[in-house]
Amino acid sequence: MKPGVRWAVIVVCVALGAFAAFHSWQVMSGEKAFTRLGCANCHLAGGGPNLTNATSKYSRKDLVDFIHDPEVVYKRRGKKPLNYGYVGMHKVKASDTEISNIATYLHTLAY
Repeated sequence: MKPGVRWAVIVVCVALGAFAAFHSWQVMSGEKAFTRLGCANCHLAGGGPNLTNATSKYSRKDLVDFIHDPEVVYKRRGKKPLNYGYVGMHKVKASDTEISNIATYLHTLAY
């Protein structure tokens, strides 16, 4: 293998490894924020909808927008709550990074 190709392969492998490590950190941080902010109290206890397949119904942007400010999404979609039989979601006091990480974590729940 030529030296230039070898270095290109090494760079790609390092980049993929860094991406995988960052993604794992986002998922772990998102799960911790989900628990710390009390999301699990409703969504895993039946008070809120099961989020296992939320990513099949909503885009990542929709999830981030909804976690950031549910009222904006309620107005955009013209209904509150989004899922019949549940109460509307309250605004969560979380940083933009936490919200992004929660959305990443929710994507790992899809099957």
